[in-house]
Amino acid sequence: MIRRNPRLDQNLPMMHTRVFALISNYLLGYLFIYPILGVFITYQLTGESGAMTSEVAFGIYGSLILLTLYLAQPIISESLRMAKGRWFSHLKKIPINYLFLFASLFVVNTAISTFTGVESSANQDLVYQTFMESPVLIIFAALIMAPIVEELVFRGGLYRALRNRYSYKRAVFISMFAFGFVHVFASLLAGDFLDLWNIFTYMAMGFFFVKIYEETGSVFPAILLHFTNNAIALSIMWLSSTL
Repeated sequence: MIRRNPRLDQNLPMMHTRVFALISNYLLGYLFIYPILGVFITYQLTGESGAMTSEVAFGIYGSLILLTLYLAQPIISESLRMAKGRWFSHLKKIPINYLFLFASLFVVNTAISTFTGVESSANQDLVYQTFMESPVLIIFAALIMAPIVEELVFRGGLYRALRNRYSYKRAVFISMFAFGFVHVFASLLAGDFLDLWNIFTYMAMGFFFVKIYEETGSVFPAILLHFTNNAIALSIMWLSSTL
């Protein structure tokens, strides 16, 4: 299990209000409202219906990042205090955590592939398709938007609020499950229930993101670990596309 960090036991002021806004902005905004808004803006600009241009998507992602950073100000301030004088020790945790993360994903994905015959998640397939069509957009989304927004929402926000209000282990599980669920949510809406197995892949990622956040007390190592995982995954994707 994850070693509890007593430095996170102190509650942050107005934390629950901020967390509610962070989660609402991500779940309602990113998953529902912003895509509809992006399609609407694209139609007004180009007359093309049912799609969103890369330029509009950049604007949507950029706005999401800025709003998330604004709502997460108490979390960011606390993380800066936790990291003061500890930057090097925090950075040293990233490689070892990534190695365990990589090994865990190999085991989980192999098991899913063996029992279901599914080689990759629908989310991974979508990333690959977008990478082929608009590599700059997916690089921005995967390496900048996702690490910053998702770590501030699921670790700095959701997990940070739950760990002091409910049982510690329950907070870890809820953060992992929520992170996993949003990555298979679109598949469930489309009726692709087989993709639900891939929730375990993203829950495994979520475990290590929670782990490094809890151990350091700072969201920045979690963001960097998330970035490292996505960067290596995109690099492998790029190499496979050139062979």
